[in-house]
Amino acid sequence: MNLKVISSGMLNLAVRRFAGPFWLRRKWLEKSQWLSDKQIRQIQLNLLQRLIRHCYDSVPYYRQIMDRLGIAPEDIKSLEDINRFPIISKRNVLGAGDSILSKRYPKLLLRKAYTGGTTGTPMRIYRNLFSIGNEHAFVRRQWDWANIGFNDRCAYLTGRLVVKPDQKANKLYAYDPIMKELILSTYHLSSKSAKNFAMVMKKYRVKAVVGYPSAVYLLARTCLDAGIELELKSTLTSSETLTDSMRKTIVEAFNCKVFDFYGGAERICYIFTCERGSYHIIPEYGLTELIPVDSLNRNICRIVSSGFWNYAMPFVRYDTGDIVVKSEESCSCGRQFQVIKSISGRQADSIRTPSGREFGAAILTHLLYGTDHILESQIVQDTLGHITIQYVPTENFSVQDMNNFKSLIAKHLPGELKVDFKKVKIVKKTDCGRLKPVLSKIEGQVDRL
Repeated sequence: MNLKVISSGMLNLAVRRFAGPFWLRRKWLEKSQWLSDKQIRQIQLNLLQRLIRHCYDSVPYYRQIMDRLGIAPEDIKSLEDINRFPIISKRNVLGAGDSILSKRYPKLLLRKAYTGGTTGTPMRIYRNLFSIGNEHAFVRRQWDWANIGFNDRCAYLTGRLVVKPDQKANKLYAYDPIMKELILSTYHLSSKSAKNFAMVMKKYRVKAVVGYPSAVYLLARTCLDAGIELELKSTLTSSETLTDSMRKTIVEAFNCKVFDFYGGAERICYIFTCERGSYHIIPEYGLTELIPVDSLNRNICRIVSSGFWNYAMPFVRYDTGDIVVKSEESCSCGRQFQVIKSISGRQADSIRTPSGREFGAAILTHLLYGTDHILESQIVQDTLGHITIQYVPTENFSVQDMNNFKSLIAKHLPGELKVDFKKVKIVKKTDCGRLKPVLSKIEGQVDRL
């Protein structure tokens, strides 16, 4: 029994469900999902007014913007008044430094996290402890829609490190009996290890798998090829684009629905999949604007959102850099939530190693966690045993940042993969202006995303 995993599970249980507003927020969300559109908009307005007042009173960055533009908190009388604020980007947030943090929270008491790196490089985020339980209540809504209960065991193929990347031990997993989570080492994922993972999932009677689409797809494909059957209630995917072919393979392998969802470390926008299979923007979580990027098809939009709940580091009209296709249709589930037809999200190739391991875009952005002062980056593979990380540094990029780079790579990637760095002025974008965080130049690479 892994005492470290158990102690971590006990801490997570205490912080997520009992040290904050989890149960009250959960009860509120159970009711609010069935409110009318008018009632939901009123909730949003109340939350927006509270957020803007907080920003003006305690966040220097926003107070300066509001004073410059002549905006007072009491001027926010409708949801449309958010348009008086400028849209901000990752570059603006990095440039703001600590001025975008609320003065009401001592920095030493805040929890630090990182964005998933849609632009190829994660950004540091601060959160207050109150927001953790609140966040967990929102996340559980997606689990509820997927019919996953508190007592159902879930397997995770995400970015959590179980063992060192070069470790060749048979046990490439850890089970947390407190949170009922089976953590599988995504960093060791290959067709061979996927078979072992499937058998471990059977052993622990797992009812759902949660993970990056590329990782879950590889597991599903392996199960189909090997004739392994898993009895799952649901599959939940996030952090990468889920293609139709991926979804079809996962459904065929696990004989269950796929609940794909979208979110971010900024905690400003959630898009969940309901029981009927529709994507919905979660309106109680933030005020999300869908701004058209194509004059010929105004349903193709970029996500700009203002988060209602993380007061330690608020984001007002933040451009996520992600693209969705919105729908004008309503959903038969009965919820008066905006329907999204599809989510572009993070589009990228995967990286393969000589031994057969495969790393998707979401898992690879963990390489940059803890590395500050980078605007954007791209991982390029030219041979099975070699990758180059192209990066655009800020003026404050230091030797220590580079050392962090190298340390994290050694921690997460196997030694069979040689890594070089290349400082560049700009990372080349695709024809539609998006950055692919992972680019494979290996002949025969299939870009599933």
